[in-house]
Amino acid sequence: MAFYTRSQEATPVEPCPDGTDVRVSRFFQRRHRDNKGSEDMSIRRFGQVRFGSSAAAALLLAAWMAAGPASADTDLSTSMDAKLSAMLPAKLKEAGKIRVASNVEYPPFEYYDTDNTTIIGLDKDLAEAIGQKLGVKLEFENMSFDAIIPALAANRYDMAMSAMTDTEERRKKVDFVDYFTSGGGFLVKHGNPKNIHSLADICGVTAAIDKGTTEIEDAKKASEDCVKAGKPEVNVSVLPGTSKIVLALQSNRADVAMIDTSAGAYISQQHKGEFEVPDASYAPRPYGLVLPKGSEELAKAMQAAVQALIDEGTYGKILAKWGQEVGAVKEVTINEGAGL
Repeated sequence: MAFYTRSQEATPVEPCPDGTDVRVSRFFQRRHRDNKGSEDMSIRRFGQVRFGSSAAAALLLAAWMAAGPASADTDLSTSMDAKLSAMLPAKLKEAGKIRVASNVEYPPFEYYDTDNTTIIGLDKDLAEAIGQKLGVKLEFENMSFDAIIPALAANRYDMAMSAMTDTEERRKKVDFVDYFTSGGGFLVKHGNPKNIHSLADICGVTAAIDKGTTEIEDAKKASEDCVKAGKPEVNVSVLPGTSKIVLALQSNRADVAMIDTSAGAYISQQHKGEFEVPDASYAPRPYGLVLPKGSEELAKAMQAAVQALIDEGTYGKILAKWGQEVGAVKEVTINEGAGL
């Protein structure tokens, strides 16, 4: 497999639009947690577990703060379902609210609006719809990402919504109601001229990949499979940062960018018509609503509520508002994330 590495230096953090990169750097330091829930200050490792690209996460954080959703005026209202409401634990029905822990700095899923007070994002809109469907209010409280699971274990909150990946290790401490997927994928020019839909389709093409991400190993394995099948190897161009791989795609120095599907969907949305994410992730990882371990009654109520939102179309509208249709699921599951 041919590799073309632009730089041997560590992947830089891309600056915010105003020229500063301090809040992005802190974002990385606070957001990444390894599969055991312990803190890992490595920006690169963060990208592998959460986004597939550290710079992609930086790009998302900075740009979402400025750009916001694709269609802010979408009507996302729904109606209460008495049967679903009856599934809630009695104490939550009586309280009329569900306490939700969240790390509110992960756009487009949850982050503060320009007033630095109002919480917005995909998860917040989904929470509002769940609350309407169940006849209760979901109240968010911001906290550090690594404090969420301990807070749930201590019963300080009823659940969490924070774009948390459902992993085998985390399921030892909490339960997940899986509602979204993200993982390694492709970004191509509009129309998908090379007809790339899977790893088997990248034989002989040039793939731009952000340095230090899991997509490099994915491409290496794909290239080995290509050669075994008698096809040309994958030409991999490893570049320092998401902006560099997007530029390579724009300038025809790459046929495809290998990138996390959530990040790819955002880039496609911002470049309006220039790019597309041709398919769902080839290595999907589920995000889940997070519940204290053993919350069977609440888990089933949440599963039923989100499934109802999917079936009626509200879920799809929420994902479309935030440009994340590529991560949609058809069926809500409980504790079915693959081990990572």
